[in-house]
Amino acid sequence: MKQIISELRTNLCNFDKLWTRFEQLYVLELMLIEKDARSRIVNAIELEKEIQGFEIRERLKGKVVLNCEAYNDLRRRFVEVCGEINSVANSEGKGRDDLTVDILVAAEGISRRISEVQSRAVRKLADQIKKSFNDIRQLLRKYQENIELVDPQLKSNPELVDVLTKFEKAWGKGKEFFLDAKVCNMLLCFSQVIEGIAEKYKDVMEKIDNFDTEIFVLMPCLVVLSSLDGDDKGICEHYYPSIHEAGTGQQQYVEIKERYESIKRRCKDGYELYNIVEQAVLDKTVPEDHVRRCRIEPDEVRQLVHGIKEVAMSMQRHKPSEWNALMEAANRGAHDAGGITIGFNIGLPFEQCPNPYITPELNFEFHYFFMRK
Repeated sequence: MKQIISELRTNLCNFDKLWTRFEQLYVLELMLIEKDARSRIVNAIELEKEIQGFEIRERLKGKVVLNCEAYNDLRRRFVEVCGEINSVANSEGKGRDDLTVDILVAAEGISRRISEVQSRAVRKLADQIKKSFNDIRQLLRKYQENIELVDPQLKSNPELVDVLTKFEKAWGKGKEFFLDAKVCNMLLCFSQVIEGIAEKYKDVMEKIDNFDTEIFVLMPCLVVLSSLDGDDKGICEHYYPSIHEAGTGQQQYVEIKERYESIKRRCKDGYELYNIVEQAVLDKTVPEDHVRRCRIEPDEVRQLVHGIKEVAMSMQRHKPSEWNALMEAANRGAHDAGGITIGFNIGLPFEQCPNPYITPELNFEFHYFFMRK
């Protein structure tokens, strides 16, 4: 019996030593895993400190950092690490890692060149890109004080996920609209048309704020009208290339273009002609004395407006995904302003979902395309 107890004691001691060793190795492995998981955050913190140091040094010299190669190289590396973090942690978005510092540089340039008077929409997007960048930096400074605040499961950090979601949304729009000068000019032109109309007509402003369904028709019609006047910065051609190709699209556009030019030659005031057609597109009563001064027949205006609406509808349908991206940006504006927004969604098995800025109780889903139209 004594021998059995002695052997048991020896075996238990050996087991205890081995278990202790196992726990030490297990805890060490956990620590290494946590360290590795936080390594991207640590790298981002170090780069943020370098960026901050560069800014402080330049400020002490009395300089304002605008477009310095060394500064942008630091920020490029920082954004790359942010992309890696986003790909792992952003469970709310797509986890994109293709967003580059060029987007930030373009946004900063736009902020210097374009005021809110010129385009509130473009300026707002540029400001959102810069703010999301600074929000990430601010959060990393907080993590720098205590890295233990960061859950190794990065997607389990709500504050981190929130700033990354805003970063991805703003920078995704920036990549779409800011990196190509032609596309940026089209966005600028489009926003100026819409904002100009909103300032002229209070009821249109209310429709834009509430994202009235009529806006789906008005926006493209106003762009087509700008194109007839030679001032759409290529929007119609971009969204509806068939305008300049042999076929129905070209025939539609050529007919209304010739009709508009013919009336314009008779009219003494091209600006007044534009306003008359604009009011007709918006379904407003056009003063008769204005029509007489322009030597226009009411039927001519009706035919012109009908042609504009046909081309506008074709333009929306030609590149629906790109056009919907533009409409989503407008929907987001209404959402940010606190207005209600309505959405007509179509149920598909894959690759489609309603945009996130629709008021939930006004998100209608249809099973058939013809019902949605």
